[in-house]
Amino acid sequence: MDRIETLLRLYEDDPMDPFTLFALGYEHLNQGNVERALHWYESICRVAPEYTGVYYHLGRLYARLGRKDSALQTFREGIAVCRKVRQTKDLSELQQALTELEDDE
Repeated sequence: MDRIETLLRLYEDDPMDPFTLFALGYEHLNQGNVERALHWYESICRVAPEYTGVYYHLGRLYARLGRKDSALQTFREGIAVCRKVRQTKDLSELQQALTELEDDE
């Protein structure tokens, strides 16, 4: 059984678990299935918006796809969530990513 199949079984048991959703996105991205990765990352923002680790990866994926406005919005949303839940490590990464992307303008 491959990793995605294993993760899908975990997803069936708990479709709201943000770690499983993140892992599914990560595995799909590693296999080159960008659209599926995007689907899983976006789903985290809907079901577990306080899972701060997803905002960096989702923003970077949007940027990679040429969706700069979506990337900027995602980084800003992630920064707001990080401040709310006091997640300083992810906050720092998101602020740096936002600055870098804004500097590209």
